[in-house]
Amino acid sequence: MNRGRLAFMGFLLLSGAVRAADEPAPEKIDAKLLAIHRDEARRWEIFVDASQTKKATFDPEPVYRWTNKSRANGQSGAMFVWTFEGRPVALGGVFSNPEAGRRVIMHELHALGAQKLFPRLTGSEFVWRPEDGVPLYALAGVPAPEASTTRRALQLRDLAREFTANTIDDRGTRWQLRMLPRPLYRYGKDSGDLIEGAVFAFVSDAGTDPEIILLLEAVNDGAKKAWRYRPVRFSISSLHVQHKGKEVWKSLRDGQTGVFDNPGNTYSLLRDRLIDELPELSAGRQP
Repeated sequence: MNRGRLAFMGFLLLSGAVRAADEPAPEKIDAKLLAIHRDEARRWEIFVDASQTKKATFDPEPVYRWTNKSRANGQSGAMFVWTFEGRPVALGGVFSNPEAGRRVIMHELHALGAQKLFPRLTGSEFVWRPEDGVPLYALAGVPAPEASTTRRALQLRDLAREFTANTIDDRGTRWQLRMLPRPLYRYGKDSGDLIEGAVFAFVSDAGTDPEIILLLEAVNDGAKKAWRYRPVRFSISSLHVQHKGKEVWKSLRDGQTGVFDNPGNTYSLLRDRLIDELPELSAGRQP
């Protein structure tokens, strides 16, 4: 072996680019965790009618995957969407982390849209009953939606950037959030009132798990076209959203409203169960 190749191999070893023979490949761990999170999300059946005859469609491909190594021994999660007639009606995250030598499974969901939902979690006695829909608000003082899909895509990006957000944790510390540069999910069919919509996420510097979700939609509003928006909670902190510097939405955690400030029960956070830790991680390795 020539000196150049020896030097290169030495660099790889020092940099950690060559794994030990018994160290599991990160991509294999990643795939196994995704399989667990997807199977957990499949357990949710979400209906849009009380008789439970109209069922939302579950998309098995995650719209987003995230990690937070600083929280609960290292969390890893995936977010999925349920749709009905072209619109997302629920966004759900399943995440997990090591706990006492095993792995705890958590479910976090929020209803979306004006329809009241009737969800059911297979194999569990847990009941989530959203009492209300989640209608979007009119977004005033912005240009009407463009006619072309390409130009509307630019509008969606620019409008999303006009929003800022922050959290205040249980110690009273304020955390500024950053919006991910691309939407998690885009949808639209240009029929009825819906023209096009997108789902954006605000995350903190602690990890890439969403704290606030922002929906933006271009709609037909009578004879005109307009924009609507709606922030929703994916955190147990107090949440604040601003548009062009002016606060337009908040969801507080305090003694009166409780942890979720969610009287309509449209947000749900469930500690579901403990499962055996992945063998690849049982020796203390983290994903």
